[in-house]
Amino acid sequence: MSAKFTSRSVLQAFKRHVSARANTARQESTDAAGLQGLQVSKLPNGVTVASLDSTTSPVARVVLVANVGPRFEESDQLGITHCLRVSVDQANKSKTAFELTRHLTQIGANLSCTATRENLMYSLDCLKDNLDIGVSCLVSAATQQAFKPWEIQDCQQRIVFEAAVVEQQPEARLTEMLHQVAYRDTLGRSLYAPSHMFGKYSSEMLMEYVNKNFTAERMAVIGLGIGHKQLTRYLKTMSVPGSGSNTAKAAKYSGGEVRHEIGGDTAYAAIVTEGLGSQNKDAVALSVLQCVMGCGPTIKWSNGSAASKIIQAAGQATDQPFATSCINTTYSDSGLFGFYAVAQASQMGQVLKAVLSEFGSVTKNGVADQDVQKAKMQVKACAAMMSENGSNVIQNIAQQLLSEGTVQSQEEFFRLVDSVSKQDVVNVAKKVINGKPSMAAIGNLSTTPHLDELM
Repeated sequence: MSAKFTSRSVLQAFKRHVSARANTARQESTDAAGLQGLQVSKLPNGVTVASLDSTTSPVARVVLVANVGPRFEESDQLGITHCLRVSVDQANKSKTAFELTRHLTQIGANLSCTATRENLMYSLDCLKDNLDIGVSCLVSAATQQAFKPWEIQDCQQRIVFEAAVVEQQPEARLTEMLHQVAYRDTLGRSLYAPSHMFGKYSSEMLMEYVNKNFTAERMAVIGLGIGHKQLTRYLKTMSVPGSGSNTAKAAKYSGGEVRHEIGGDTAYAAIVTEGLGSQNKDAVALSVLQCVMGCGPTIKWSNGSAASKIIQAAGQATDQPFATSCINTTYSDSGLFGFYAVAQASQMGQVLKAVLSEFGSVTKNGVADQDVQKAKMQVKACAAMMSENGSNVIQNIAQQLLSEGTVQSQEEFFRLVDSVSKQDVVNVAKKVINGKPSMAAIGNLSTTPHLDELM
């Protein structure tokens, strides 16, 4: 049993948005034709349940998703979802930590908890013959937390360790810094606890957060490889910790600049403007625009210059190693669009200016028809390939159910992509790229220009 943690790179964020609209999946081999057979219902307590029993694998996956991620933390609760995530294996109201571990070990199951800025996801992988025991462990861990003081104290050591690991990863820190400067609060909340909160999480603080946010309308249970009647039967006694409704504060984009000098030979930088939320009608056109600009190499070990405008532009500005890719991070009510770059410290200024010039060219000169058609094919291919992973499928179904109340098929998404015109791409480019910028930079920033020197 483990408490996994994710830092979700900006490139993965693009994949999340595209695949969130493409719900064909296999859990190590599901129905490739779409979500045929997906069943959705509500439990008497109001929790949404969805299932897709189309896998021939002997393993089933059940995930409880709660819309309670870091964006809902108050200023005196920073990092509390990090604490919740690492406490998944602790005692709860129906099982001790030993009982929970023993039950999962005896049936060969794996229980984990991962986080995005909007959701916590409690995941169970289990042989189908043992789902009754496995789902019982999942539900108790996710909805019957006890938060015993001595166990909370133990888990805080894991928080310090994970924060120390992230501190050594410039890419992960860049992502956190970028969100912080772009949003300040809500979506600017970090996936990781800040150092000034180490050792300060209490049972009362955790229980207050759970009771306020773990409400029925913000929770969904999704199963792959399990029948709907069977899943709802296992969940019939499930209780919900919170009650009533808690309206989320809307994400407010602010913009600005943040820099962190850590020395070394390289620099990492990202420049974005406010993108679009997943429900925005222009979100698909923005995904096409991202592929027009370039999402990194599409051929293994290549530099990607043949398929990326911004890689071509950066390559003409420096003869030193570099990497750059377009960013399109999408959330329920907002997003970030722009690019990130990694380069030799002495070359970062030239790389940033070249890539920014390429973005400006799109707003002034438009895009070619052949680039739009190629980008549309890339969007569809990425959606289809990402939907072959069971974890992505479950996350995407949950995201749509919690934010939109419906699940869109892959065929519907493909039709939306096909309907995007060259003018749609140009219009969304002017709308988004000309917005207020945000910049984050980390590494050796001795020659990295400030935002006002670039714009």
